Amino acid sequence: MNSHLLFFKDASMTRQNAICSLLALAFVAAGAACNTTAVNKDAKTTLLNGDDMNNMTNQMAQSIIADGRVQSAWQAGALKIVVKPATNFTNDIIPDEQLELFVARLEGLLASRPALADRFVWCINRADYDKLRAQEMPEAQLGVPEGRIVPEYALYAEFHADTRVGRNTRSDTYLCSYKLTRISGPNAGAVLWEGQYETSKMMKRNFLD
Repeated sequence: MNSHLLFFKDASMTRQNAICSLLALAFVAAGAACNTTAVNKDAKTTLLNGDDMNNMTNQMAQSIIADGRVQSAWQAGALKIVVKPATNFTNDIIPDEQLELFVARLEGLLASRPALADRFVWCINRADYDKLRAQEMPEAQLGVPEGRIVPEYALYAEFHADTRVGRNTRSDTYLCSYKLTRISGPNAGAVLWEGQYETSKMMKRNFLD
């Protein structure tokens, strides 16, 4: 996936887009790819794996910082984002902790970039926030909830798959869709950014249980 540097008369906009383009190139150098096809007839599984997680989150990080809608939203200030685990709509059983990793790694990639420190504010979800507060003091002493940053956006993913089982092979074609959706304020419910990762995997059925 290529990112294009747009030149504006306003010098501050030029610097902002330069930063975004440089970061995008850094993600490309790290091994990001727009589409990944992993077809290996000698494979023993067609499940998504760690390589897929790395490839898709690298790709999503590159995509989100290069998106014109995200860059426009930055003009109003940092985006306050709460991260949700991926939702699994495939035929495979993916443990909850693995689903969390597929989005948490994307958050980590973006949060680790110094040039993006003032672009994103990462917010803990309300359930974890209340749990942490309850651990600090007994519930009877909590009183009025302290101030909390209210997230404006939710970052999450949805995994879909087309599974085909033949006499000798099984194949899975995955579509992993990531979204940054407005959840508060004006235009709540609107998708600010969306990225997709696709991969196909095949295996011989004699490896199946």
